[in-house]
Amino acid sequence: MSLLFELLGSPFVKKPLRRFSDQELLEVYDFAFPNRVALLYLSLHRRPGWDPRLEEKYEHLHQREQMTFAVIAQLARVLNQWNPDQYVVFKSIKPYPATPNDTDVICFGDSREYEQMYQRILEAGYQFHEWAPQQRTVYDPHGIGKIGAGKKGGTYYIDLYQEISTDYFSYMNKSRLRPFVITHEVNGVPVKLLRPEPELAIVLFHSVFPERTFQLEHFYLPLHTLAKPDFDPETFIRFARESGVAYAVKTQCAIIAWMHQEHFGSVPKPVERVLQALGANHRERARFEAKEGRTPYMFAPRTFWTAFAIKALEWHCFKSLVWQAVKMLNPKFFMEVIASIRLRLSEEGTYHLE
Repeated sequence: MSLLFELLGSPFVKKPLRRFSDQELLEVYDFAFPNRVALLYLSLHRRPGWDPRLEEKYEHLHQREQMTFAVIAQLARVLNQWNPDQYVVFKSIKPYPATPNDTDVICFGDSREYEQMYQRILEAGYQFHEWAPQQRTVYDPHGIGKIGAGKKGGTYYIDLYQEISTDYFSYMNKSRLRPFVITHEVNGVPVKLLRPEPELAIVLFHSVFPERTFQLEHFYLPLHTLAKPDFDPETFIRFARESGVAYAVKTQCAIIAWMHQEHFGSVPKPVERVLQALGANHRERARFEAKEGRTPYMFAPRTFWTAFAIKALEWHCFKSLVWQAVKMLNPKFFMEVIASIRLRLSEEGTYHLE
């Protein structure tokens, strides 16, 4: 694992990366891929004449990344024609080479407008894949014949959120995000995206609840995001507090601080600033340290439920929780929820990169 940190470095440590042998680069791939940083390290160390196996792995992941951009751009064309002010793409573009498993889109409109958006997407040739209480998953026409159960293969899947939720429990009020929508070109197409401050806060919360999983991506994504010159730590801290995700953010930042100190001998100043403002989850950091910082790492059930309980106190989230309880009067749905919770609390968790 220490070799991978050497390979990836840190945006807060200005030191040239040494040249690694092909064998060293090959050795870490099976660890880097489930930690969602494989394309990052291969991009950093790609060179002419390296082992053909490394080039094959790089080309495969690079093509996935390029296809993700193509999927986002084509979807934006459709949504811009529908209503450019009623959607935002989030959690789908990283500040470094990466291969997301899917593209996430929020509809800002009500249920009627959500149905309009969904029908417009189907008319454009997208295919239905699966249903969830507050979202539908479709896949890009280029994915026909290349997809499978769950999200096998990644890349082509698009999650269309009516609410940012798990089942009927909406853990983020989407109206909070409107002031942070920006327009950025992807493959020459204007796409509605979120500013990095709320996006990072959502990603860090989502990692704790409902995913309960910390991968190396959750170390490197915050570092690269915090290092961006246009990132505003004060906006990030304020959004974390006001949206009820500060507990999850301070949990993640406590782990990030420990990891950076352990592997690079320092704690980045923006991480220190967040911990000074929000405090730190020392219990979870100590648990992570006791497990020798191995990733992927499963947060403690106590951390998972605390993040949930804090969000449930917010009026928007509480109302959706009541609706979740009503829906669970259906015995079949009740058993599905229990099975999902048991899986999330298992040692394997629910998220695996395809």
